[in-house]
Amino acid sequence: MEKIHIERNTVQETLVIPLYARVLCTRAYPGLFRDERAEELMARLEYDFGALERKSNGLMYRFGALETAMRQLDLSWEVRDYLKTHPEAAVINLGCGLDLTGENCDNGRCSIYNLDFPDVIALRERLLPGGARIRNRAVDLNDTGWFDEIDTSGGAVLFAAGVFYYFQTEQVKTLLTRMAEHFCRWTAGV
Repeated sequence: MEKIHIERNTVQETLVIPLYARVLCTRAYPGLFRDERAEELMARLEYDFGALERKSNGLMYRFGALETAMRQLDLSWEVRDYLKTHPEAAVINLGCGLDLTGENCDNGRCSIYNLDFPDVIALRERLLPGGARIRNRAVDLNDTGWFDEIDTSGGAVLFAAGVFYYFQTEQVKTLLTRMAEHFCRWTAGV
């Protein structure tokens, strides 16, 4: 199996931190959190995890890892709950990185859209290629042209895990307002 090299100080390196956090929680707290696919992904990366491993016993690092794992669980519960009443919905992961929330919630009928920058999606395609119902889309979230690429005829559930840290406050407000106007019928007056 080919190892995929991750360069230091790149956008792709920011994907390694939450991935490692999920692996750490899988190993340290298996009764609380399991993400075997994160382990598989980590094994496919050529990256020096030594610095993260040295930090992994620190209280603050463990807290951050647990926070990452619990965020994924919380989002999964919300997505699954939505899919109970909208089984053919679009599940839209904003700034997906190497997150597998959509895939973990797949009910066999929904459409999953993983959205992120082109270099992130290029890496994701190598590790987690899309398919008939799983679409990896290279977009700039602030360029709302991607709205029209999403089939929301069965409903839509949108979520973001950690991406808004990289946005300015006004960008988040603008994006959320535009998403509400486009995706929420009661907001748009339809």
